[in-house]
Amino acid sequence: MNMSVRNLLNAALTSMLIVFSAHSLAATEVVPLNYRTSADLLPVAKSFLGTEGSVSAYGNQLIVNAESRKIEELRALISQLDIAPKRLLISVDTSDNATRNGSGSRVIEYGTASREGGVQQVQTSEGTPALIQIGQSVPLTSSSTDSYGYSQNNTEYRNVTQGFYVTASVTGDTVHLSISTNHDRMSQERPDAIKVQSTDSQVSGRLGEWITLSSNSDQSVADQRGLAQRYSTQGRDDMILRVKVETLD
Repeated sequence: MNMSVRNLLNAALTSMLIVFSAHSLAATEVVPLNYRTSADLLPVAKSFLGTEGSVSAYGNQLIVNAESRKIEELRALISQLDIAPKRLLISVDTSDNATRNGSGSRVIEYGTASREGGVQQVQTSEGTPALIQIGQSVPLTSSSTDSYGYSQNNTEYRNVTQGFYVTASVTGDTVHLSISTNHDRMSQERPDAIKVQSTDSQVSGRLGEWITLSSNSDQSVADQRGLAQRYSTQGRDDMILRVKVETLD
């Protein structure tokens, strides 16, 4: 009888230990985020926990299921990553660009939020894309023959825009730029059409120093023949862009 009671007690204690052990391994806690999004930190949390737990996102919170010790370690890691993004001032300089094309026609350059000297500035936060738009008014020349056989030339300006998104992140004194570019250019086939090109690139440099992004050269010629008319444009496509990033904090 005593043996039976002892066995029952041992079984009960074993069950309790299993339950307590399961609870210690399956603690579920909510980890709120203040600055970074759950989409940013969820992959980091999953990689940190590995097979020792699970984590999911709910709004701007992480729901963690793991051993309490592991959750505390994860909280410590997230506290180092979930910090306020730096406020940045991005300056774009196009002052080195010439204002005449190959045929001597004037090319008018313009930009959003322009400053003197061809410098534009925009404020943004680290990790947030900032839109920069720079354009040219390119001369479009049309030639036609009147009823008497005389040639007549007409020149009008058409806007061609370069726009790009700059996303900056800062590590120490180094800034990393991710650039997504939309580049309009006059079509070679039709003078009334504009071709759009998109490119993505990354570049790094030092904070507070100018970084050259692009220096391309090209000519586009558009012809349309019919009714003795010819349209042509020789706009410059070699806009040299320099970017400087400074912290405002």
